Amino acid sequence: MIEKIRQYFIDNNIIDENCRINVDFLGETPTEFSILPMPINPKIQDGQYIDGSGERQYQFQLISRNDYSADVMQNIANSSYYEHLYNTIEDLNNKKILPQIDGIQSIECLNNGAILNATTNTAQYAIQMKITYFKEF
Repeated sequence: MIEKIRQYFIDNNIIDENCRINVDFLGETPTEFSILPMPINPKIQDGQYIDGSGERQYQFQLISRNDYSADVMQNIANSSYYEHLYNTIEDLNNKKILPQIDGIQSIECLNNGAILNATTNTAQYAIQMKITYFKEF
């Protein structure tokens, strides 16, 4: 599933093609991204169907390392990127342009993105996302 999410970001130009998109790893050099799965119960509701089929969720964070400094314009650009990301995901979801995951119903942002931590030169930003899908047995 995570590779299909990564490919979705690439195919829909959500992340610039010149940026590296990792899984479970974020380097020290701007600008890099990483997809980090979140530890949650994938079942949205227990016992939907006798055979165990039902709605599931997959939550993850998209984290980036960006340039960061006392330069207000740089920091506005970082925050604006996540605002744009939120709107893009919402728009694609409404148009049913979704990752190529069996049974997928939606992809959504759970927050609007925020800074996680910062040093003098770089900062980590993150946005939490959720995929809802139907799993058949």
